[in-house]
Amino acid sequence: MKSIDSKSSVWLTGFWGFSPEEEGILGFTDKRDRERLIGQIGERQLVCIYGAASPETDKKLVHHLLGVLEIERTPIDSWDKMSDAAKQRNIDLGRQEKWRFAMPVRRAWRTTRHLDVKQVFPQSYDPSNGRYIARFGTWLVPDEAQWLLENVPFTQTNVFGEPPTTVDANSEQSIEKFLKPSAGVWGGFGNRNFQVHDKPHHLYLAQFKKSPELLAGVHLERGQGLVKIGISGDLKNRLKALNLSFPETSSIKWDLIRTAEFPNRDSAGEKETLFKKLALEKFGARSLGREFFIMDMDKAEKLFTELSPVSGLLLKVK
Repeated sequence: MKSIDSKSSVWLTGFWGFSPEEEGILGFTDKRDRERLIGQIGERQLVCIYGAASPETDKKLVHHLLGVLEIERTPIDSWDKMSDAAKQRNIDLGRQEKWRFAMPVRRAWRTTRHLDVKQVFPQSYDPSNGRYIARFGTWLVPDEAQWLLENVPFTQTNVFGEPPTTVDANSEQSIEKFLKPSAGVWGGFGNRNFQVHDKPHHLYLAQFKKSPELLAGVHLERGQGLVKIGISGDLKNRLKALNLSFPETSSIKWDLIRTAEFPNRDSAGEKETLFKKLALEKFGARSLGREFFIMDMDKAEKLFTELSPVSGLLLKVK
């Protein structure tokens, strides 16, 4: 039997919030989604929860890491493992038939760190596929799963329908430490040595060149373009993810027009944040939300170049 450790596999999905104390379940509205996941996991599975991009989610929690669940591969009705208060809340909101096809949560851990899944899971989380991930889920790539379990501080919390935790509620540590020693059947990815913060990351500027007004939904003046600023540890996969929703024969797509390499994710992320700030304050950009802007293209490329280290800057031929 394989014990739980920092190389355990992790499933990623989105919730409106994180309240295992009242709802000790991982639920699905479509029974087929639950059966599909059951077919992919072992007897137990770690599930990472982030704030889904939904009107019901607190705006401060959208796309933020919320916690991790240990689920058991057993089909149940969600109402068999929910508090009376949680049931009444669902009735009041008219969603008593949602998420009824569930699996039980056996342990849970919460984090208060403000970590955006787009930043900490750049290889696993594709924003353009966010609705699917929130409804069903996706696997974290092994390196990002290992980073989550080894580096993010969590506190263990009670789970409805389970014995109260004996761990100090103020004890904050990595899940890897919480799980030692432990027993169970867990998926694993083999031996790896990896630290996300030491991995070089790229700052990139992408442009939606053909028919940008169709995607932006607003008029663009002459010289303006629809751009996206972002960071990635794997540009090839990131570009593929950006265009994943378009047919292979499509003539419209995102193109990377500028890239710059930084020594780690934090330094690249700082420049991404600064680009967003300066684009609005000094370069006349119009925000379309998150990392998307309408900008004069000369100004967009000028700002990107100013924020990029000369040695790491790669200028793409248009």
